[in-house]
Amino acid sequence: MTQEHILIVDDEPDIRNLISDILADEGYSVATAANGDEANEQVKQRPPQLILLDIWMPDIDGISLLKSWMENKLVNVPIVMMSGHGTVETAVEATRLGAKDFIEKPLSLAKLLQTVADTLAQFEQEQASDSNNSKQTITEPIGNSAAIKNIKSALQKIYKTKNHVVIEGQSGTGKYTTAMLIHHNRHNASQPCILFDAQTADSSFDKHLTEAQGLFNKAKAGSLIISNIDCLNAEQQNTLFSYLKLKQFTIYGQNSAQAIQFQILALSKKDLVFLVNNGLFSADLYELLAEVKLYLPSLEQRQEDIPELLNYYANTLPDLEQTPYRKMSFAVQNRLRNHTWKNNIQELKNTVRQLLLAGGSGEISLEEVEQLLAKANISEPQNADSSSNSSLYDMPLREAREAFEKDYLLYQLKAVGGRVGELAKIAGMERTHLYRKLRTLNINPKDIEKS
Repeated sequence: MTQEHILIVDDEPDIRNLISDILADEGYSVATAANGDEANEQVKQRPPQLILLDIWMPDIDGISLLKSWMENKLVNVPIVMMSGHGTVETAVEATRLGAKDFIEKPLSLAKLLQTVADTLAQFEQEQASDSNNSKQTITEPIGNSAAIKNIKSALQKIYKTKNHVVIEGQSGTGKYTTAMLIHHNRHNASQPCILFDAQTADSSFDKHLTEAQGLFNKAKAGSLIISNIDCLNAEQQNTLFSYLKLKQFTIYGQNSAQAIQFQILALSKKDLVFLVNNGLFSADLYELLAEVKLYLPSLEQRQEDIPELLNYYANTLPDLEQTPYRKMSFAVQNRLRNHTWKNNIQELKNTVRQLLLAGGSGEISLEEVEQLLAKANISEPQNADSSSNSSLYDMPLREAREAFEKDYLLYQLKAVGGRVGELAKIAGMERTHLYRKLRTLNINPKDIEKS
């Protein structure tokens, strides 16, 4: 699948390179420019899907460059302004000229990543709406098992409501896809769908919700999807609950009250009832959000659906991602049906993709499947008594610590498919510190994704 391409325009090389490294580690394609001329050249060479534009630059300031792009219709993608000396007037002027958002320096990593994700998601949704896309990319759950039939029946009822929804299930079971399906059937393209990963929530969470360009204002009367909602701390849970209970909020730094008209689709890999019963999640917030609750079963709980899922991805990926088309025999289907899918549908889809790309146009062989599954098992953790681990005792403390940290981070990165955000949560590290640690240990998350 094509990477989303982002252009960073900033005259300060340290900031330019830092943002570039972070976004590249998150899986984006990145280009940089130090001034207006370089930015114009980059836009011509490869049009981006998003531009991060610094306001204060020596040759031409960001506001003037933004104005030039808009007046001459040179750019038709969202632009987010960045500044360390921004004023309300500057932000208003940038918004009036067509900027989608405004980020203050020094940059908050969580704010940067969330703004990028939100802006790209909204742009993608607007494009789909404008083109009247005839290709349906959001499908109903695949399968005919009893569990999936129950999910389909429940969804038909949910589409007709305006309730908040809690969606639970193991990693890779399709929580995000289901949330998008609910939004699409409730609103089509008439209202925005805003995405927020609770793993990125920080001390500015309240501001991030209620500022003029915050999550609440952006969601309007559409949907606010909050993934990993169990990652909100107690204070953040209480903040969210207080606004939802009142059904209104005051825009940060202003006095104007706004009614809450959107619905929250809350996603969690964990059992929220268990967390509530153990004092780890707000009972008040849970009861408010769980007006409707869906549990998505793992593939182990719906094995009879696996052949249909295999055929679905084998037939649709060639159209969606221009992969080769290859037939899948019953022997291959039976082998994959009996495989243990630790990451459920997402792992199954990735496996089908790799098999389609692995060979020519002929039928997928059982030997190819065995080789691919064997390769996937190479990253299993070693026994604690192994000689490679015991050799740590022969090293100086500093070297032993570094060797362990590298092994630990590599193992966890493989487990989460190279996703640095997931790794930060598992390791209990702030993302900025984690990025520095990965660079120090010469670990490139993109290499993990490709392996």
